[in-house]
Amino acid sequence: MDMLDRRGLLKLAASLTALGSAPGPARAGAPAKPNIIHICADDLRSDDYLVMPNLTALLRKHAVRFESHFVAFSLCAPSRVSMLTGLQAHNHGVIKDKPGYPIYRTMEDNALPVWLADAGYRVGHIGKFVNGYEDGDTLHIPPGYADWRVVASEESYTDVTLNENGTLVEYKDTYITPVLFQKLFDFIAGATGPYAAFFWPNCVHWPAIPAPEDEGTFDHVAMPLPPNFNEEDVSDKPHYVQRHRPMTTHDIHRVQMKWRRRAECLQSFDRGIAALIQMLVDNGQIANTHILFTSDNGFLEGEHRLMEEKNMLYEECARVPLYWMQPNGYNKTCSRPVSNVDATAAMVEIAGATAGRVLDGTSLVPLLGDVNAKWNKAVLIRCWQAWGVASHNYRYMEWHPRGEIELYDMTVDPWQLDNKAGLAEYAAIQASLAASLEALRGCAGASCAWKGKFPPPPGR
Repeated sequence: MDMLDRRGLLKLAASLTALGSAPGPARAGAPAKPNIIHICADDLRSDDYLVMPNLTALLRKHAVRFESHFVAFSLCAPSRVSMLTGLQAHNHGVIKDKPGYPIYRTMEDNALPVWLADAGYRVGHIGKFVNGYEDGDTLHIPPGYADWRVVASEESYTDVTLNENGTLVEYKDTYITPVLFQKLFDFIAGATGPYAAFFWPNCVHWPAIPAPEDEGTFDHVAMPLPPNFNEEDVSDKPHYVQRHRPMTTHDIHRVQMKWRRRAECLQSFDRGIAALIQMLVDNGQIANTHILFTSDNGFLEGEHRLMEEKNMLYEECARVPLYWMQPNGYNKTCSRPVSNVDATAAMVEIAGATAGRVLDGTSLVPLLGDVNAKWNKAVLIRCWQAWGVASHNYRYMEWHPRGEIELYDMTVDPWQLDNKAGLAEYAAIQASLAASLEALRGCAGASCAWKGKFPPPPGR
């Protein structure tokens, strides 16, 4: 999995462009059962693609980029369980990392891998699973999987134990990201029919140890500092944020150091993405494969004075990448607000599968064919002590137990610096957002698709 040189990268990118660019979720005449590769990074932010040139050139630029894609719950286990069940957290019950898997285990016989297997797919999972799996019966293999290569030990990059189809295999003093990619390649090479591969590496979860060849490569690269970094005035923020003092020089140095280590850690991941795309081009499967690239949650790196946090509803946490590369190479940006449970519903539809439960998500298939298709107006977002809604123009959050409210007009304040809650000119907007949250807070099935309209921003 050597890094492609610039000439090789451009050649491969050109070959992808030549595959087609007409809109629609499948190429005409393609087999009825396309392959599905679901890549879920760990704690990867929406802007991390900027340090991943292969991901950018070979996948992101050839995909539908859902720029307003939110996780249902901004934390690892709840988000992953939403992906596997198509349910909001209040319906699947996982609202902490631990217990995470013990709760999901009670539902795993009626989840996405089983539905795909029943539809004729060979299903594999490589990498990290749901938090808490490593604390229980690590020899257990959930139903639906034909190939199971899952981390059965604590977070690590160089000392990992995998459950490989019922056998515990230790990888000591071995950098794990290339190992996991090789498991993925072996799974693809061994598939004789349609397959669904869930590739969930632990990258870029802290401690974000880079591969030996990448150590120090970002030592002299400046960390981007957005306007909300070490926010000067947080008096309009909830008490939890206000109690954080301004970051010191030492704090800033530490955050920058961690940003550099995360960037270095992502380089091995990025090389793996290039090798995956190359493999699919070489074996002819790229023309019949859906590749989804996403993350379980984002990560705060000093924004609003918050460091190393992800269980929040600010953009850096709740909004994560979703790049959906289709067999036809449709290259567009979609601004509609979507949720990770919507992606689950889309995979079910594309596979021709039948979900064994009523899904809370709305299939993204219409948007995969037309990014301007009629769509829901808001999605539910949640974290440890706040519920909220995200729409095209607004972010609205209600904090508990203090009852604090945040409202951001993203048309003029994408960095969420100026809380508009309580302002007279936003009273009607706030009331409509509060009503939508009240409805979505207990939603199930079709009621999770919010179609109500919100007033336009002042002056619009």
